[in-house]
Amino acid sequence: MILRVNPTRMELLRLRKRHQLAKRGHKLLKDKQEGLMKRFIELAEQYVRYQRRVSRELPTILADFVGQTAGYPVDVVDILSRTTSTELDVRVLTQSVMNVPLPKLTFSVEKFESPTFSGIDGAGIEASLLHLYRLLPSLMKVAEIETGIRLMADEIERTRRRVNALEYVMIPNLEETIRFISSKLDEGERATITRLLKIKEMILSH
Repeated sequence: MILRVNPTRMELLRLRKRHQLAKRGHKLLKDKQEGLMKRFIELAEQYVRYQRRVSRELPTILADFVGQTAGYPVDVVDILSRTTSTELDVRVLTQSVMNVPLPKLTFSVEKFESPTFSGIDGAGIEASLLHLYRLLPSLMKVAEIETGIRLMADEIERTRRRVNALEYVMIPNLEETIRFISSKLDEGERATITRLLKIKEMILSH
């Protein structure tokens, strides 16, 4: 589509500069898109590894815990869950990857004490809780990577739309308009030369 501009030499120079900037911007965005896709694939591969472990171990841990507590009343299980004094310090940081702020979860154990199981056989319950605690880093990694994948996918989509807008709309429109103005200017120069030749012939005839 030809842009609505005056077909002047000044406008032609301005559009050529815009065209050069658009081409450079398109290349930069294409490079960014490729970098984002590479990082996205890396995150997806990491997610699969951690998710497989969580999917394999978490149902077993929960089923084991349910089995260990099935013989106790609900209020007793609730009391047992309150006896643990484990404290975790969880922090959410961000790391910029190609201008995308990806979350980085870190945690440390401030205090860990096994639950107190007075009067009942709590060895099985304690083992289930310890198993769950050992799985906690993988659980947090799954949450971290899953959020990062969503953010990366959104940025990839935004970048793709900008690349397409430059590649299929702005750059073709600029090129078509530049050709149109160049054609108009060439046509005007040819008309001017023709008039000058006619004036020269008239002067020579006299």
